[in-house]
Amino acid sequence: MPPLGRLGRPLALAVGLLLAIGVTGWMIASTIRSLVYPAPPVRVPSPPPPPLEEVELRDGDRLLSAWWSPAEGTPRTCLLLFHGNGENLETLRRSGLFAELRDLDSAVLAVDYPGYGRSAGEAREETVLAAGRRGLEALDRLAPAGCPRVVVGWSLGAAVALQVAITPAGRPPDALILLSPWNRLADVAAAHYPGWLVRTFLPERYDSVEAAASWSGPSLVIHGVEDWIIPVALGRDLFRALPEPKRWVEVAGAGHNDLLGRREVWAAMGELLRGLS
Repeated sequence: MPPLGRLGRPLALAVGLLLAIGVTGWMIASTIRSLVYPAPPVRVPSPPPPPLEEVELRDGDRLLSAWWSPAEGTPRTCLLLFHGNGENLETLRRSGLFAELRDLDSAVLAVDYPGYGRSAGEAREETVLAAGRRGLEALDRLAPAGCPRVVVGWSLGAAVALQVAITPAGRPPDALILLSPWNRLADVAAAHYPGWLVRTFLPERYDSVEAAASWSGPSLVIHGVEDWIIPVALGRDLFRALPEPKRWVEVAGAGHNDLLGRREVWAAMGELLRGLS
């Protein structure tokens, strides 16, 4: 091979630099994606322990896992539940969340995102939202006639809940409950990482403020004041973007992971759900 000329050496160096930047960028983007979707290594059993029932959903050729928690008797409301990014169906069960929602006279369908538990595929914004929409379609089939349908989401699940609620295949849900929500995923990331890194490499958007303009039903938004993972200011920003009727509940002393352990959270949810029936 002939030696590189005067232009060849800089060109080769430039190509090498671009390749290095590309590989580095891919590694950073991959790392950021793993931070957005840290699926827990907790086995999701099939079938689940009673009274939970397994529901299989399909998104194209992907098989998705969901659990149905029937109410005792006729449910007051029927909920579609989206969990946080570090949870799956089994961790929800172990936390007692299904039982607590059953105590509110609610039947609950919870969906595992692609790459979580037994759900096939890889978690990305488009696949997660598609799985959420399949969940809403399944809730329409499972809910008794006339049962008010409420979409509930915590953390990442709050962003999924809002996007799913504004793009239903059939009738829109009757209400939204958003727990520890954000306004935009980029703003959450910017609270923890340099802004240039977020703008360059963050692979997902989850713009809840943009989605809020298309929602027209009642909303309940609950946020812990001491939340350092999703700062309460981001939840307030989303709440301002939501239309009326809406209610904001700020929980003093509560952080991110302990929010659902606070009595006032369950009181506020119970009040909304009773008002729909």
